[in-house]
Amino acid sequence: MHALAVHTTHAYIVGMRIGNLNLNGRVLSAPLAGVSNRPFRVMAIQAKAAVTFTEMISSEGLIRNQARTREMMAFREDERPIGIQLFGANPESMRKAAEITVRDFKPDLVDINFGCPVKKVVNKNGGAAVLKDLGLTREIIAATVEGAGETPVSIKIRTGWKDDHPVFVEVGRIAQKCGVAAVTLHARSRSKGFSGKAEWTAIKELKDSVDITVIGNGDVRTPEDARRMLEETGCDGVMVGRAALGNPDIFRQMHYFIETGEPPAEPTIADSIAIARKHASLMVAEYGEPRGIVKMRRYLGWYTRGFPGASSLRPKLFQISTMADIDDIFSDYLSALRVRRS
Repeated sequence: MHALAVHTTHAYIVGMRIGNLNLNGRVLSAPLAGVSNRPFRVMAIQAKAAVTFTEMISSEGLIRNQARTREMMAFREDERPIGIQLFGANPESMRKAAEITVRDFKPDLVDINFGCPVKKVVNKNGGAAVLKDLGLTREIIAATVEGAGETPVSIKIRTGWKDDHPVFVEVGRIAQKCGVAAVTLHARSRSKGFSGKAEWTAIKELKDSVDITVIGNGDVRTPEDARRMLEETGCDGVMVGRAALGNPDIFRQMHYFIETGEPPAEPTIADSIAIARKHASLMVAEYGEPRGIVKMRRYLGWYTRGFPGASSLRPKLFQISTMADIDDIFSDYLSALRVRRS
């Protein structure tokens, strides 16, 4: 169940295992609501993410056979390995949802979300709210594992509902007893949201307390962060979310640095634009024009973070509706940049 890592003075052997699933890397792409659609997942996998996830799926929506829910779960072979993340507060609904997920979609992994801090989720007693009732947590985990059958189950948790009541070690032990293959710990409480500093010492404490795979999450922004988390906590893998927004190449960079210990090449502005254009072409292939390009606008806002003159570039990108618009705007931008630098 542990990562297949070998520590040397210079490098790691890169690979880890989640139950019967062998992964070729140790950097996982986090499930991100409103972001982790097929084009985003393809970009992540092609950039060496060890595994990607669908957006968070409501167990109640799935067992009611809602078309939108099933649409969010659909994936293709070029996105593997892939996990489908479920959330819900009713154990029987979660069991049924896991059963349907495995039967109809056949993912490599089923994940349970116990970490989402968003009000519309926790107000339904889902996500991180479940951590307030460890009896219910146990029932949900056991039911999901039963429903998933031979497909490995992982859980994603926070340290607890509030800072003064950490429950992550107890939840990790419950998960292990129920047959869960891996625990991802976002090292903040729900009350912290995404603010403050992630408490990596909690990841180490969890790793020291269970025998199953532990994945660390929180404040992993750079290749150096990823390797440092592995070294400081002993965790088996790292999960990256916000750092990948507008920079799917971060998975390649982290994979390379973990494997070699050498600083990876970072994309130039021209490289980033080429990557963004590739992403946009996937959006068009998936959703057509103009829908795919309109959906791409928010991603282009992330891709252009830190660009010189981004404040005047972004308003133009937020009005696009065709690939030709993207090409024209970026072509003009690069030409102006060359002039400015000459």
